[in-house]
Amino acid sequence: MTPYPPGSSVEAGAGAADTSGMRILATPEARTFIRERGGLLFVRPVRHGGFRAILTTLRASTEPPADALDYQRFETKGFLLFLPPRIKPPFELHVEVRGRLRRRVEAFWNGCAFVL
Repeated sequence: MTPYPPGSSVEAGAGAADTSGMRILATPEARTFIRERGGLLFVRPVRHGGFRAILTTLRASTEPPADALDYQRFETKGFLLFLPPRIKPPFELHVEVRGRLRRRVEAFWNGCAFVL
């Protein structure tokens, strides 16, 4: 994951719907990627687990899920972010583009690849 030092080109955005104080830190490349695909980003937790442990990661997509009308909406510079209902937003949500052959957008909960 790319660190975001103070003064970097990553921009934080917040809108009127953002009453949680969540900061959305997205790289310029991620903003362009999302805008080119309609300007909507849907982020939802996905539980992975087995017999001994459960790990929750994030899945980000520009395609709306079936229950998208129920999602919480957050406005940020360049795109709209949607989180599932009843989920407490993180302090920071990092958004960046990954992959060389299959470009995709990924989101990180407070900078981590898993949800705390």
